[in-house]
Amino acid sequence: MKQCIYTVILLLTCVVASPRIYKQIWKNSEVSKPKAPAKPAVTSQTEKEPEKPTAETPDSSQPTSENETTAPADTTETTTAPAAPVNNFVQSGPEYFNDALFIGDSRTVGIRDYGTLKNADYFCDIGLSAYKIDNAYVNGNTVWGTLNAKKYGKIYVMLGINEVGNDIESTVAAYRKLVDGIREVQPDAVIYLMANLHVTLGYENNVINNERINMLNSRINEMADINKNICYIDENETFDNTEGALQDDITSDGAHLLAKYYSNWCEWLCSNTLSVGGAPAETPQAPGPEIPAATEAAPATTRLPQNEEFSNQ
Repeated sequence: MKQCIYTVILLLTCVVASPRIYKQIWKNSEVSKPKAPAKPAVTSQTEKEPEKPTAETPDSSQPTSENETTAPADTTETTTAPAAPVNNFVQSGPEYFNDALFIGDSRTVGIRDYGTLKNADYFCDIGLSAYKIDNAYVNGNTVWGTLNAKKYGKIYVMLGINEVGNDIESTVAAYRKLVDGIREVQPDAVIYLMANLHVTLGYENNVINNERINMLNSRINEMADINKNICYIDENETFDNTEGALQDDITSDGAHLLAKYYSNWCEWLCSNTLSVGGAPAETPQAPGPEIPAATEAAPATTRLPQNEEFSNQ
């Protein structure tokens, strides 16, 4: 009987207690479950990887020294060009012109007739121009006959005032032809290209004026080459007024010096003799050996320049 009672009590206990026991077991099972890993938060921008250095050509904005930068500069490589040869002019005496030849127009005639350099030779005439020089005769000889008759150490050329009103390029071509011919016939001579003397302001007109004279002088200056012993000299520094024109009180016609001022010109020439590389200009002791002059019976002995003939259009 007691066993039956105990059995009934046990069953009742199981019925009452089993829901609580089951509920507790269920909770314990939820706690023991592994939780899924939390997903990373999504942001609006993707994190960038560090940029890898690129092989770029460095520029001048990079530091030149610690904590110092410079602004970008021109990347063009600059090199210092070698200094151009410079004319070194020195003072010489009148004997320097013992083996000199002057070629020119009426201004050179003035140097010959009123100047002090009587020991030089002259091929000059009133109205002589670069256009007409091949066919011009002075003392019965052409310029090429004169150049072939003697070996010269210095040759002075001043032409252009009579042709300055013509086309500048044509005048320059004729002038260059003469200079090239002189260099061919007299390869060892120093060639002085003399600037054309300015005119007075009152003399200027639409054909002959200082602006055109300066244009021609500038182009003549371009022919100078100290490496070939060809130099440019400009006497206008001595005779110009403050306006860059010939002084009125040293001329009677506005284009030529008064006779007494040609000695000043000769003094200026003596003080502007060429010295190459700083060495003093050599004064010849005696004229160089003469080359037999050309004669009508033997015209082949005269050497003429081999460049093309220039024709004045």
